[in-house]
Amino acid sequence: MFDSIRKTVGALAIVGAALAGTAVSTAGVASAAPSNGELRAKVATVLNVGASRAARGAELVNGEADLPAFDRAGALIAIAPASWHFDVVGATENGDTINATLLTSTAGYEPWPFPVSWKLINGQWKLSHESTCTIGNFVGTGC
Repeated sequence: MFDSIRKTVGALAIVGAALAGTAVSTAGVASAAPSNGELRAKVATVLNVGASRAARGAELVNGEADLPAFDRAGALIAIAPASWHFDVVGATENGDTINATLLTSTAGYEPWPFPVSWKLINGQWKLSHESTCTIGNFVGTGC
């Protein structure tokens, strides 16, 4: 009888440990940094001049105040060759900052790399003002 109780208590301890481990693991996943693809989607949102300004601004550290650079970039993308595309690569997290490279390219030309970063603000990853300046300087609007 004691052997049966001991096995039951042991099994409960294992199940309890497994459940506790799952809870810790799930919490860790929720706070994980976004993937390159998720960061690419964030850039696509700010470049989408057809999206609401509120939705676009929500992706930026300085909110809608930083949209003029992306409005200009969006206007240039609209007249770019159909082969123009962009990607976000090499994302690395360092605490509350993610650094990555924004690659833009058109068929027949070497890609143009731009260093970009995101800041973790109130649980949301937002494109930094420095990145807005990098893109703004390239498209002629500045910061």
